[in-house]
Amino acid sequence: MKQCLVCCLAVLLSVCVSPLRSVSQPLDEDILEVKIKGVTIDPQGNTPVVILEEQQGHRAFPIWIGIPEARAIMLEMEGVSPPRPLTHVLLHNILVDLNVKIGRVIITDMQEDTFYATILLRQGNKTLTIDARPSDAIALALHVHAPVFATKKLLDAVHTVTLQEPPSSASVVKALGMHLQNLDATLASFFHLAKAGGVLVSSVEAGSQAEQHGMRRGDVITSIDGNPVKDIQDFVVTYKEKKAGQEMLCQVTRDRNPLTIRLVRSSSDEEMKP
Repeated sequence: MKQCLVCCLAVLLSVCVSPLRSVSQPLDEDILEVKIKGVTIDPQGNTPVVILEEQQGHRAFPIWIGIPEARAIMLEMEGVSPPRPLTHVLLHNILVDLNVKIGRVIITDMQEDTFYATILLRQGNKTLTIDARPSDAIALALHVHAPVFATKKLLDAVHTVTLQEPPSSASVVKALGMHLQNLDATLASFFHLAKAGGVLVSSVEAGSQAEQHGMRRGDVITSIDGNPVKDIQDFVVTYKEKKAGQEMLCQVTRDRNPLTIRLVRSSSDEEMKP
């Protein structure tokens, strides 16, 4: 029964990853290892972005991805296992049953704003290089702790920025059902914003006060009650100055348009935490 199942899965794999063929593999001297710095939101397009950085260096570049893929990458980075296997986990389970090992992932090229990647697979003495979307390939690589590379040609072609010192733990907080992070110079450069500053709403929990009052993922909070909010610290200070039940008038930028959203200070300090 198991042999029959494996055979069926092999056929399915050959169709789903169609065409299951070896594509050209860059030479080792033409690639550089990169690390996944994290997933954030492009405040202009309200689209998830995964940020990759050179392993031996400071250049970094963004790849715009879909929401399901962003969730998969974030769960892998946080070490969270969902109750049922996501697509990349299912694919890994199939490969394990077929005695196929994942060697590495390479982000190979960008054409017309679309990124391309390959996954190196090994089955005994046989090696296959499979064409893949970078988001799927990255989630799979994180799941099996496989290295991720980018071609030097790609790094020279894409818009890169130089990352500064890693952000402190205080640069990301949760409040009123919003997950907030600094809109620093790096993110501003990635998204071609005129200037840095403000607090980026990276996600909003369903049913939370923030959602009920109209806050959305990708919004940028620039001031509260007329006081400028340049970073998370400004937000935290202003929030804690409020008494429970007091209103907060938030000036927000959404798709480059200003708007005002009213929030209410929670009675629990647990609402403000890293």
